[in-house]
Amino acid sequence: MAEPSNERILSQLRLALLRDCGCEETLSHAENTAREAGLSGAEIDAALVERSFDVRTSAVLAFGCALKSGDRSARAEAEKQALASGLTRKELEFFETFARQLIDLKHE
Repeated sequence: MAEPSNERILSQLRLALLRDCGCEETLSHAENTAREAGLSGAEIDAALVERSFDVRTSAVLAFGCALKSGDRSARAEAEKQALASGLTRKELEFFETFARQLIDLKHE
């Protein structure tokens, strides 16, 4: 099975982090971007509940959501799981930067 592209993972991460934003326009845009990245309706629905059918993507979502929560122990555990799932430190840093940008944007 091929690994999901970063575009697909970023789309799922965006959905997971923005799912409770309360802005229909923002969420609709995130869903449209996810469809453009090739995600199915089921994948979009899964991302909206912070899940993925792919193990590595699930680890990225858990890590991003732990960052959002601000829970240090959850972040440490999610980081450990992400690295165990095969993500490299460099990949994790890339997703962390993206997640932090979304989190910061949401709090403005």
